[in-house]
This record gives sequence, C-alpha cells and structure tokens, in this order.
Amino acid sequence: MGRFTALAAATPVLERPASRDFVPGEVSSVSSIGQASPSRVRRLTRRTLPDEDRYLRLREVGIHRPAGPLRSEAIARAALVQAHTRVLDEIADAKAARVVARYLYDEAIVYGVVDEERALTRRAVDRWLFRDDVFSRRSQRTYRTILYAAGRTLYPHEFPEPHRQRGPRRKAVPAAGVSLEAELYAVAANLRPVLRAQLLTILDLTTGAGLSSQEIRQLRGSDISPLELPEHTAVQIAVRKRGVVSRVVPVVCPVRGHRLLTRARDVGNGFVFPIVGESMPRNAVCHVSEELVELGFPGFNAAALRNRWVVKLASDPGMPAAMLMKMAGIADLRVLHDLEADLPRYTPEDEAKALLRSAGEYL
Repeated sequence: MGRFTALAAATPVLERPASRDFVPGEVSSVSSIGQASPSRVRRLTRRTLPDEDRYLRLREVGIHRPAGPLRSEAIARAALVQAHTRVLDEIADAKAARVVARYLYDEAIVYGVVDEERALTRRAVDRWLFRDDVFSRRSQRTYRTILYAAGRTLYPHEFPEPHRQRGPRRKAVPAAGVSLEAELYAVAANLRPVLRAQLLTILDLTTGAGLSSQEIRQLRGSDISPLELPEHTAVQIAVRKRGVVSRVVPVVCPVRGHRLLTRARDVGNGFVFPIVGESMPRNAVCHVSEELVELGFPGFNAAALRNRWVVKLASDPGMPAAMLMKMAGIADLRVLHDLEADLPRYTPEDEAKALLRSAGEYL
C-alpha cells in the first residue's frame, strides 16, 4: 500500500463564508475551494443578451469585496444576469448589479467558483436575505426586489411576478406660467457656463420637445438627428422608454434645433444633459432649479414646463388629438382635463365651425 501514498488526494484548502450566518444548504459549513460547477450549457450567455451595451456598462460597477478572480467573476456574472432583467434607468441598474454581485460573491466563497444558476434559486436567495439582524427591514425589501428580479431570469416559476395594485391616478402638474419660459431663457445669459448649458438643455427639451426630467437625463447624443423637410431643416429626438424608442419628437425652432444638434455632435453617444463626472445624478434637473433659486432667480418645475408645451399643442386648431398623444407620449387625454384651466374656452359656435372644417356635416 505504501507505493500508493504519493497518489493520495491533497488536503483541501478551506475558506470560510463572508458571514458566519450564511451557509448554503447544498454543502456543509466549509467546502473545498475549486469545487467547480459541472460543465453544462448555461442558460444566460452573451448570445442571449437583449442589449450588449447595457451588459458592458454594468461590468464596470465595483463592490466592496477583496480584489481577486472571485470578485471579478462575481461582477461579470452579475452584469450578465442584470442585463437580462427589465430595463431600469442607469443609476438604478448599476445599484441592482452591485447587489447581485455582492450576493454572488458571498454565495461563491464556500465553493470557490461563481455560479448564478446555483445561487439564484429561491431557497438560496431567501436563506441569504432572511438571516437574523443582518439587514434593516428597508434594506431587506430592496435586496429582495433586486434578487427576485435576478432569479426570475433563470427560474420564473420560483419567482413569479408580484401582483401590483394600481393606486389612484396622480393629477398632472399645473402648466408653468406663460412668461416663465421667456424669463428663464433671459436668465441663462447671466449664469456660469456649466449651469447655463444645463438650463438651456432643459428649456430646449421641455419647451421645444416636451421631454420629462427622466427622459432628459437618459437622452444621448445619438438620439438626436437632423430631419430634412422640403422647406425647412428640423431636428428629431428619439425618446426611449426602457431602452426602446417609444416616440420621435420633431423640434422645428431653428435656434433650439441648432443648439441641440451641436450638443449631440459634441457628446456622440454620451449624455446630452451636461454633467460633471461620468455618472448622471438622479436629481440632476431638480438641482438646476435649486441653484437658480439660491442665486436669486426664479426656479422651475420641468413637468410644469412640459405641460405648458402640451397646452400649446392642444390649443392649436391644426394639431390633431392623435398626433398630440403620439408626440407627448400620453396614453389618454385625461391629462388635458387636469390642465383645463390653461386651455382656451370654446363656445358652441367655435366647436360647430371646427366640426364643419373637418367634414363634420357627416358626423
């Protein structure tokens, strides 16, 4: 028997999990490093990605874990999983990817290899989430939402979609005053360069194209392009919702259009809204209004500026309701009921004349 001694298995190297309370059910409290998952065809790969750019962006996130191959692999696999979930804005997307990466890292320590298919079962996720005195109730709810969404990409039957109850519809923000738009454009000339560029971008996109604050923050230079008309050169803006173009809005004002097109060419595929640094702040548009107030200038509400644009279109006799809904990205005309005080007062005679102009004798 002595001649087989040299072939005996070496003593495995042991490593403890990140938390003493978290021990995967599939193994004992310690396990040998290098116990790789079996070779198989993975369910999620780069070929199944709906958006390659989103995946590459999420791979750049960082987590507070020791540097090394395990952390790198946890981030890469988390980016792959998160890129298969429902599209979020970039800030929330990066936050979710970090949560998934931290979880995959903690779960993988005992195995020595990251395996999202092993880690994202309902049983494993719940065991990590519902440890005693580890997370606050608020953090636990946040992590549960993120990890359940990640697990749903692999095991939809284990993580069914939550039943969402619709609350009462929020009424539209009243339209901004008629004179506020002109006042803000005049104020822009007195501001420092960065703040001036931010304010002009907000004004051009709300009063010229009816974009919301979120749409302004997400707009990229590649979403703006020229629109050639027989007698006029305009600009068209592709507005995205969850990464997909939901509507295209033309800007016919030559001054606004030139400014937006110039900015788009300068930034390429970057953000149109000027920012300091590489990440877009969640309240970037609100911060501009706050700075104006601190400087003694009038503030603004981007939703109110957008709704002034909606009121202008709705008050134009040549604007069909269907075109208004398409351009503004509204699902129904209830928003106009909320803005009724800002709309023109029509008499029955006005309405009859409008019907006659639209072949109303047949209506």
